[in-house]
Amino acid sequence: MTDYCFSELECKIICAQIERRAKYRKEFLKLRTDPCLHSKESGYVFDPAMQRFMSMKCTQFEHFTATKSNVVNGILFLIPFFVYGYAVWSQRSHVEREIRCGRLKYRDRLFKLQ
Repeated sequence: MTDYCFSELECKIICAQIERRAKYRKEFLKLRTDPCLHSKESGYVFDPAMQRFMSMKCTQFEHFTATKSNVVNGILFLIPFFVYGYAVWSQRSHVEREIRCGRLKYRDRLFKLQ
């Protein structure tokens, strides 16, 4: 394994991961293709961890409690969008004012046909 710049320990870890993944894949395919085992569950493999996760995502709003840190994080998240929007709006309105007053010549405009 010196050709691949791996030590013997790293090679053993990688091989163990590959074997573990193959074992779990084989087990899943065995469960998935068994026609009699999962007839109660509409023909799919029931995973309790996946069910807990999906239930948690569905009831996330009902269990949400507003705290001071949630409000502060929400405001800090939204401030850059409003600042950027205001900067774009003020720059565009300034250019529009310059065009309407005639101080900005047609050839100096960035976008023609405005």
